[in-house]
Amino acid sequence: MAVTKNALIRYKTIDKCLQNHYRHWTLVNLMEACSDALYEFEGKDVNVSKRTVQLDIQLLRSDKLGYNAPIEVYDRKYYRYKDPDYTITDIPLTPNDMNVLSETMNMLKQFQDFSLFSEFKGILNKLEDKIYTEKNSKTAIILLDKNTNLKGLQWLDELYQAIIKEVVLKIMYQSFKAQVPSEVTFHPHLLKEFNKRWFLVGRKEGGNRVLTYVLDRILGIDYDFKTEYIPIGFNADTYYEHTIGLSVLERERPQDILFKVD
Repeated sequence: MAVTKNALIRYKTIDKCLQNHYRHWTLVNLMEACSDALYEFEGKDVNVSKRTVQLDIQLLRSDKLGYNAPIEVYDRKYYRYKDPDYTITDIPLTPNDMNVLSETMNMLKQFQDFSLFSEFKGILNKLEDKIYTEKNSKTAIILLDKNTNLKGLQWLDELYQAIIKEVVLKIMYQSFKAQVPSEVTFHPHLLKEFNKRWFLVGRKEGGNRVLTYVLDRILGIDYDFKTEYIPIGFNADTYYEHTIGLSVLERERPQDILFKVD
């Protein structure tokens, strides 16, 4: 069954919405979210119809694309996933998907000796090993350190696109110390990895301080197209030049320390 790019954008948008259990989603809400997503990612100013969203939900529930999404209706008008941890991005890849990945991997390997790819050789090798083991049902040959309890990776692509397209976000976030989550209007600037965790760097609306949010504490993401985006305004490489981790001591400078050892 052929799937168009617009349909995939709608499926991913509906999936993102239904993962957010801190908001009630009606058909009208899903229609608006899909219309906004198509405008943002494709530049198409279209109003997604009620019938289109209903057909999308029906397809996501079915086995036609292998999703079998557990979408349920509650209070006779709201939609959500019965399983709060479900997402369509967790379904296994089909044999055809694996063949496409193999062809893509073979193409990328042709460029691995170029300087542009020098930092990604380990990743390419790991990806090649993963594709091989999945297709041949064998154990992995390359073992890399990983955090099996890592959460929040489902936000990576969405945050990346928001930064590229300079979109202001409304983030539902619950810090380690907070007892309840809160919504913050946020200007995203960077995605940074440290110690096997991912972080979003940016500024709150109306603030000048550079803030860092850990992705596994993000509970939901929405778009704020009415607020004008404020660019990063500094060089990220220079900003983190003398920093190990995420906390930048902006008023402190590196110092030479001389010590004597017997």
